[in-house]
Amino acid sequence: MYFTVVKKDLNMSRAERTKKENSPENDLSKLKKKDLLEIMLRQGEEIDSLRAQVSELQAKLDNRDFELSKIGNIAEASLVVTNVFEEAQKAAVIYLRNVKRIAEQNADDTGSRK
Repeated sequence: MYFTVVKKDLNMSRAERTKKENSPENDLSKLKKKDLLEIMLRQGEEIDSLRAQVSELQAKLDNRDFELSKIGNIAEASLVVTNVFEEAQKAAVIYLRNVKRIAEQNADDTGSRK
């Protein structure tokens, strides 16, 4: 209760905060043991809730990191495939040059025999 109230009042002015902090209801030393235990119980529950939220957010972050790594792997694979296609294109160009050269040689050989 006490810490939750102080946390919510961060936007208050310094004078307002000092006045509120010095009020009798916020003096922990004047609270009964039962009240202190209730405050601790509520804080424990809030801590458990926050831990669950942290766990959930960490799982989401891990999932997002995994998704980003998959995208990175896809990009790397794309580069490899692109390189394969570039090499295949170069090989096709060389093959066509050789076919043309052989065809020209055959045409020259056929023309010189006649």
